[in-house]
Amino acid sequence: MATFKSAISLCGLSQQGAADFLQVSLDTIKSWCSGRANPSRGVWLQLASLFRQIEEAADGAADIMDLEGIDPRAWNNLEADLTDDALPTEGAMQAAGAMALLMVLAEDI
Repeated sequence: MATFKSAISLCGLSQQGAADFLQVSLDTIKSWCSGRANPSRGVWLQLASLFRQIEEAADGAADIMDLEGIDPRAWNNLEADLTDDALPTEGAMQAAGAMALLMVLAEDI
């Protein structure tokens, strides 16, 4: 699997979501995901910035998350967002929610 495909997955982006976020065609994303072509440094920097935003949202959510107050059946549908600025995609909010949940659960291990 190409690193780019893993990177967009970590950011909670589908191929279409990545195309929309990066403002390129779906065919371009497919080419990058398959390893047939390579994204520019600028594309990698955009993904790195998104990942940093997701990390910040997850850190903030993990700090305030009280799993005792959340029904475990809802754990599969958690989302997190930045307190002062919205994450740019629904997938990013879902990725941040998952990251926050795993961070909190890891503290119990």
